[in-house]
Amino acid sequence: MRALVTALAVLILSACGQGQPAPEGGALVTVMGEVSETDRGASASATEPLFAAYDISFRDARAFTLADLQSLPAHSVEVRFPLGGEAHEFRGPLLRDVLGAASASGSRVTITALDGYRRTIPAARLADHDVILALSMDGEALGIGGYGPAMIVWPRDSDTALRGQDDSDWVWGVFAIRSHNGQGR
Repeated sequence: MRALVTALAVLILSACGQGQPAPEGGALVTVMGEVSETDRGASASATEPLFAAYDISFRDARAFTLADLQSLPAHSVEVRFPLGGEAHEFRGPLLRDVLGAASASGSRVTITALDGYRRTIPAARLADHDVILALSMDGEALGIGGYGPAMIVWPRDSDTALRGQDDSDWVWGVFAIRSHNGQGR
């Protein structure tokens, strides 16, 4: 029995990549690509089927737990969502702070949702606006099956440059963010 437990422990630790244990609490959002502050190893298709299903692979990455994201300065945005709908208060760290914590340096960011929806946005556009990676809406945590675990929220009601912006850049169910150069994902 001890041999079985030891073998399982070795398998689990090796699946976390490069001998680094999985982040305590489990990662909600993984930032990969052109990043230099990493805390996990390579993606493992055998144990991370969602990454594999969406053809996401990486050598190393920064895995953000809920505690990691909550440790960043929180910002609130009151905005009508969906466009033309009623106003909601979204709260979470600025996306540029999340990218900064991973030392992301790509000129583009591709955000992938749990349902496979992907959106590529110029990093400069994200830096120019107070876009948040929302963790809650109207004081309630964003859950799986709703808009969670995290959602990209643009301050279109308070930022005149974003007035009238449609919902196509509002990605919900965010679990992966790739910083990169060029057109690809």
